[in-house]
Amino acid sequence: MQSRKTVISSQDDTWQVVEVDEFLDISKLGKSKGYKLISSGKVKSVLVDGKRLVFIKSWYDYLQRLLEEQATFTRRRHPMRWPRQSDADQPAAAATPPPPRRRGRPPNHTQPL
Repeated sequence: MQSRKTVISSQDDTWQVVEVDEFLDISKLGKSKGYKLISSGKVKSVLVDGKRLVFIKSWYDYLQRLLEEQATFTRRRHPMRWPRQSDADQPAAAATPPPPRRRGRPPNHTQPL
């Protein structure tokens, strides 16, 4: 008589785990950022016999949360690259250049007694 073993097959990705190195390859993250996400709890992991195993489902959930926060892509310009106002739009006081910056330590202005 054959024994019947229950096969625990993880059809859903809830329990799929990988080692940290493989997680970093999958996520395309560096070590610092990957470990920062793991230590903050944003990506779930567990320590088994000295090996850190990362739950892949938690990585995908984290990406889903980011996607919801950043729903649309908008091209933004750097504020310093915005077109400057023409000289006609600026007031006359702003047309004069500011005084040059002083470098070094400020002088000691103590009054003699």
